Amino acid sequence: MKSISIVTAAFNECPGIIHLANEWLAYFDQHPDISEGEVIICDDHSDLQQYESLRDAFMGNHRVVILRNDVNEGPGFSFQKAISQAKLDWTLITDSDGQFPIDNVNPMLTALGNQDADIIFTHRNRKYDNEFNRFGQKISNKLCNGIFNSELKDFSCAFKLVKTSLLQSLKLDARYMNYSLDHTGKLLNSSAKSIDIQVTCRVAEARKRNISSEIKRAKNRFLYITYLFFTQYLRKNRVIF
Repeated sequence: MKSISIVTAAFNECPGIIHLANEWLAYFDQHPDISEGEVIICDDHSDLQQYESLRDAFMGNHRVVILRNDVNEGPGFSFQKAISQAKLDWTLITDSDGQFPIDNVNPMLTALGNQDADIIFTHRNRKYDNEFNRFGQKISNKLCNGIFNSELKDFSCAFKLVKTSLLQSLKLDARYMNYSLDHTGKLLNSSAKSIDIQVTCRVAEARKRNISSEIKRAKNRFLYITYLFFTQYLRKNRVIF
């Protein structure tokens, strides 16, 4: 049996994140192969009313930990903070928008029963986003696989199940929206055994952002991939560990 900590970062996502956390807890309660579960949510300095709603919804529930940043720090920072508080054997990383149904854990546990591994990477059956971001993710996937000499089908998929001791040993450094690339790259560098399986996503409307926001996100993605390239180059040439 497995014990699992679910970690996520949230910003102004009540009441949706409350519904999700209750859904996750119910899943733990009914699953025969999960001995214990907890939910850790790092609130990235949401509006006070949103934060208080989240806090009050789980007041006194020892299985739900609510953290809060003093200022808005970005999702990468918030995920790292949540990960550091995980106490159970396995940690499930997931987004707080509900795109990944919790029953995706079923094939993960099946895969672990069939093959020994420390990491389960996932690839989405479909990506619900606007065309601009889907194109960017496709290019990012090819570039990152080239950098790490890997063959992952969805390098930027945030949904992962990882042994907690391994995940907490990583030095994560992406502060904002590149956290999924950061997690994947650092896990690949660990040389731990991994499995890559397909997961389903809930139908969602394509996200609408203004053009300046899209350009900024694309620029940040490019800069972070450039950083990954040079750090891998320096590592291969024994300049850095």
